[in-house]
Amino acid sequence: MNKKINRKVIFIFSFFGLFFLGFMAQLVNVTVVNADKYSAVSAVSSYDINVSAPRGEILDNSGNALVYNELINTLTFNYTEFPRTDEEINKEIFRLIDFLSGKGEEWVDELPLVFDEEGNIQYKEDAKSAVSYMKGPQMCAVNDYATAEDCLSVLIEKYKLGEYPVAVARDIASVRYNMHKNWFSTSLPYTFAEKVSVETIGFVKENKELFPGVDGGASSQRKYSGDGTAAAHILGIVGGISAEEYEQKTAETGEKLNDPELTDEERTALEKSSYSLNDFIGKSGIEGYAENYLRGQSGTLTVSITAAKKVLRSYSVLPEAGNTIFLTLDRNLQDIADKSLKKQIMAVTESEALAQGLTPAGAVVVQDVNSGAVLASSSFPNYSLTTYYEDYNTLAEDPGKPLWNRAAQSTYSPGSTMKPVIAIAALEEGIIEPDSTVYCTGQYEYIDQVFACFNKTAHGLINVEQALQHSCNIFFFEMARQLGIDKMNTYSSLFGLGSKTGIEISESAGILAGIAYRDSLGLGWKAGETLLAAIGQSDNSFSPLQLNNYCATIANGGTRYVPYLIEKIVSADFTEGVFTHEKQIAVETNISKETLDTVKRGMYLVANEGSCAPYLGKLPQKVACKTGTAEKTLVVDGNVVEGTDGFLIAFGPYENPEIAITVVIENAGSGSATAQVAADIFEYYFSLSGTTPGIQTENDIIW
Repeated sequence: MNKKINRKVIFIFSFFGLFFLGFMAQLVNVTVVNADKYSAVSAVSSYDINVSAPRGEILDNSGNALVYNELINTLTFNYTEFPRTDEEINKEIFRLIDFLSGKGEEWVDELPLVFDEEGNIQYKEDAKSAVSYMKGPQMCAVNDYATAEDCLSVLIEKYKLGEYPVAVARDIASVRYNMHKNWFSTSLPYTFAEKVSVETIGFVKENKELFPGVDGGASSQRKYSGDGTAAAHILGIVGGISAEEYEQKTAETGEKLNDPELTDEERTALEKSSYSLNDFIGKSGIEGYAENYLRGQSGTLTVSITAAKKVLRSYSVLPEAGNTIFLTLDRNLQDIADKSLKKQIMAVTESEALAQGLTPAGAVVVQDVNSGAVLASSSFPNYSLTTYYEDYNTLAEDPGKPLWNRAAQSTYSPGSTMKPVIAIAALEEGIIEPDSTVYCTGQYEYIDQVFACFNKTAHGLINVEQALQHSCNIFFFEMARQLGIDKMNTYSSLFGLGSKTGIEISESAGILAGIAYRDSLGLGWKAGETLLAAIGQSDNSFSPLQLNNYCATIANGGTRYVPYLIEKIVSADFTEGVFTHEKQIAVETNISKETLDTVKRGMYLVANEGSCAPYLGKLPQKVACKTGTAEKTLVVDGNVVEGTDGFLIAFGPYENPEIAITVVIENAGSGSATAQVAADIFEYYFSLSGTTPGIQTENDIIW
């Protein structure tokens, strides 16, 4: 009997023992192993925060970083834990501003109201858009003629800041103004300060009772190679999204989401790449063109608050960095082009023409003639992407217009660089043979006008190669007379002159002089204009990029490629190819080899026996070129002054062309003044194949 009782007792204790062990295992699982999971389930509240992804990097064709990201420390406001009443909000913002100011650190201040030297409140200069928003119904709701003092008074009343000194009230109002403007909410934290020290973040985290709802974190900021000037016009800028851009992007995303054929994966990707009013967006250049590639996919941070007031954070969706873009640019070649162009232009500034007040400026384009890839593109004056926003007012007012990309957006009368295509037209149309001659007396009479040769020189009997070498106007006047403007323009159009090239960034179409253009202005075409058009005058106006693509087409045997800047795009971790450029032919000109060889020999003579021989004739490999000059009349400070722009188109090596170079220097005085820039670029390029000693460039980045 006792044995039976003992067995029963043992069984009961064993059963409860196993039950207790199972209970303890489950307890450990809930409270330790999966604490976050079960705490979140039992949370009193939870919410999602949108986390922006790092923007994609931009590299040159060898992987050298041109644009990259740098992590910076930030202080952000967390809506759920942030104070609710005006009094508490104002006190906390005041404590933060006072704390950062004491440490010499800055907070985000975008309120367009500033105090002048006498202590009077004024509208911030060059902030029309911000002032308009502040006056509008969404903020102050005042009339257009309201003063800065009126707006500040409204903000002080709106945010209940009457107890603070005016200067302090203005600063607190600035933060609250930005919080409102950026839709501060549970899903949209507000960035109060950027680039703060680790010590500042540590102090804020350790004093949560003073700064409830303020979090320290990190975000990425755009950084640039060197001083930020390299290829600035090509790379472009990034800035805060405007209301108009936000509405446009939101509408575009909404339209795509309405597509019933979207997969769940595609729908999720679209939602993750949507924009908020706190986002940054590419504004120009490659940053703008490739926005959809560079922009990453945002993540979602889920924040849960338990009944015990414990705050749990976990990513429900991880942010994905934007794609990496490899450009066709060669950073070292770009550096050579920038430095040489600037040096030559600075030398030109000492000329008599510029003493009259003309602005020194210019551009360089370098392309691979066998693909259209742009290897370098320089525009002077230049600017730094690093200091773009702080320098903007000065840059915008600079008479040299440094923000303007002269390489692709400016157009110029090309002068004698037009002559190769006129020679091609005459040869192809059978008007002349390679050995045909024209007698140059230094003057050319046409109807009731007399036109002069270049430098008023009489060349005597001269063939097409010699005419190109000596830039004989008389020869090309005769070609123009026999060709006519329509036939001339047929060939000019074939080489892309007077039309956009199709490159990824903003460019100008230019003008092809002729009857059609004059008719568009309601003006007639005079017979003498045909002769002037043949030597690159009249209404002809082309961008340096167009001129270079035209030169590249001659060099490669007659194939006009679409110029391009993006070589390939890969995922941020380099594991997946997203896009690879394939050569795109714009036009096969079908110009005969004999014609092109004849024109190229004429250009060879310019580089090796003509005006450019002192610069280009000494290179380790032979090259070919054509110079050009174009006179212009400008009004500077009420005075009429004259200047002469200088041009050069060139290619090399002569026997097996690889690159084409175009140089434009405004008010240079002559085309040959540009030759040193081309010589520097050729010398560096040839050094890459070991033909000449390498040129050391500064601040090389190892990637």
